[in-house]
Amino acid sequence: MTDHQKGLLLVSLGVVVIIPDATLIRLIDAPSLTTAMWRTGLTSLSIFAYLGFRYGTRLPDAIRAIGRWGVVSSALSGMGTILFVLAVDNTSVANVVLILALTPLWAAMITRLARGTPIPRRTIAAMPFAFVGVAIAVGGSLDGALNAGDGYALWASFGLALNMTIIRARSHVDMVPTTGIGGVMGFVTLAAIGTSTELTPGDLPPLLVLGLVVMPGAMGLMTAGGRHLASSETTLLILGETALSPVLAAIAVDEPLGAAALTGGALVLITLFLHGWLGLRENAPAKMPA
Repeated sequence: MTDHQKGLLLVSLGVVVIIPDATLIRLIDAPSLTTAMWRTGLTSLSIFAYLGFRYGTRLPDAIRAIGRWGVVSSALSGMGTILFVLAVDNTSVANVVLILALTPLWAAMITRLARGTPIPRRTIAAMPFAFVGVAIAVGGSLDGALNAGDGYALWASFGLALNMTIIRARSHVDMVPTTGIGGVMGFVTLAAIGTSTELTPGDLPPLLVLGLVVMPGAMGLMTAGGRHLASSETTLLILGETALSPVLAAIAVDEPLGAAALTGGALVLITLFLHGWLGLRENAPAKMPA
């Protein structure tokens, strides 16, 4: 497999794994910050268990290898979870989803300005179609009034773009440890501000699945895949979760699924499929002469 094929496969698998995220959150009755605290802590625990199995006694070396930029990436990872929760607490979910759909744009700008890397034309062409698809899917639920939650979502979007750019720039290093360190940072921050750990009955099973399987699996795969793809392409692929998550929620928890969500989601998926197909053609291995 080429680097591009490997990155496309890993990030796409990460998107598939994270689809149940929103559905599981809807099954949890605890306050949002409590959910975030458990989620970051359990994610960190699961990531470090995987890293311990993979590296054994070499784990400290793998952690040191991430360097100073790895510390920045870890902080962005942990802060992203907290900003997302704050955004959802202070504005509509539709606003948050639409603002996060701007992430590929930020990633393209950061990559171009900071690294001077040209953005593939197929990615530039795909971004507006993906954004319009997300806008159609959530348009009926948008809250027109700008508030603090929109600002949190904007910072979360920019932070994700910056983090994926760092991961791509450090492609020679395994950056998965940053996900575990970021989880520790997020957990400690939420604990420091006095967040309660108390759960309501029935919260533990979905939290365990979310924190020990879904989040570490998805973040680990997307971080590993992000080493092989441009950050704008990685963040564009992540929008696939926006299209597929409402379908699972409609099946699992009987949430209404309107025509707008289906239409917008279909546009996002078609855009991502065509973008990925063109990318595979552009990056196909050269054939050996007969």
